[in-house]
Amino acid sequence: MSKRLCAGLLAAALALAAGADTASASGTAEEWTPEQRKLLQNTLSLNELQRDVERIAGEQEQLSRQRERLNEEIKRLEGRIADSRERTGTIVRTQYMQSQRPMLLSLLNARSFGELTRLYTYYRLAVRHDEEVLLAFRRDTDDLRSRRDDLAANALRLEDIKLGIENQQRRLRALQEDIDAGLLASDDPASLGRLAEELNVYWNNVGLYEVDEYFSSLAAASNKLPDFLQSSGKMQVSGLGTRYTIELTDGELNDFLRSQSSDFENFAFTFEDGRVVAEGQQGRLTLRIEGRYTLEAEPDNAILFHVDKLVFNGLELPESTRKELEQKYDLGFYPQQVAPVEVSSVETANGRLKISLRLTL
Repeated sequence: MSKRLCAGLLAAALALAAGADTASASGTAEEWTPEQRKLLQNTLSLNELQRDVERIAGEQEQLSRQRERLNEEIKRLEGRIADSRERTGTIVRTQYMQSQRPMLLSLLNARSFGELTRLYTYYRLAVRHDEEVLLAFRRDTDDLRSRRDDLAANALRLEDIKLGIENQQRRLRALQEDIDAGLLASDDPASLGRLAEELNVYWNNVGLYEVDEYFSSLAAASNKLPDFLQSSGKMQVSGLGTRYTIELTDGELNDFLRSQSSDFENFAFTFEDGRVVAEGQQGRLTLRIEGRYTLEAEPDNAILFHVDKLVFNGLELPESTRKELEQKYDLGFYPQQVAPVEVSSVETANGRLKISLRLTL
């Protein structure tokens, strides 16, 4: 049995479990009263903020382990450098004070070719040993500098994470207070509480998977988009062959996406003035993505997609969820994958995506 079918069956079971006296959390926004909608919105945000706190805490633990490892490496390198500092100082003084001249004189005073060869071999071994000692000392000092830089960056990141957890926890407390106040003011707090509980189960077992599945499919299709544009003849040449223009309608993009995955049979993109809207429905699950394409120069010249709003079954997901999906799945467009070009502009309007490029050699 496929995961999607399991998700659909679970959604149906949840809808039945909700009972006839209350709207289902797997339903649409039109089925909810203002009271239910506010509670569900707060519950969903609370759920996602708790998940984000867990994610941040996991990163904090990883950074703490990294800090311990860096401190151990720094201590080891400092000890090794201290042990070899006297030897390297002697080598440097020898080289600059030319105290190796006796060896060179010995070579000049050799009485036979065999003696010359033997003395030269000893000389080269001594020089090579000195070079290896100096190179090892330099590697250790470079590594020590690098580890100290890593430790400083680690400390800054840990401080950011600490502040992030504190901010999220404040938001969690405020949301929990709103939820508790809403339940106390409700005429039927038991039913409202069951509805909130159902939403948590539905989102964690169905919604989260479905949203992740859509973004995964979008990322896979986005990776194949440059090849599609090149093979479909969408890249028009101008300016004596140094400039290119790509124009893609939202209908053409939707046809391409549906050719890549059945997930997009009931999912459609629309290019509006300065933004991109994508909406879809699978059973009783609806998803709306609002975002925009931006031209980025660093670290690579690319067109990146930013998620500005993410709505699941009429409920807006918090910023932490949007950022997590945006970082996890790359929905960007990299034209240099198929041609030596650089993007100069990107526009969306009236059902069209227009990308201007220039040749780079």
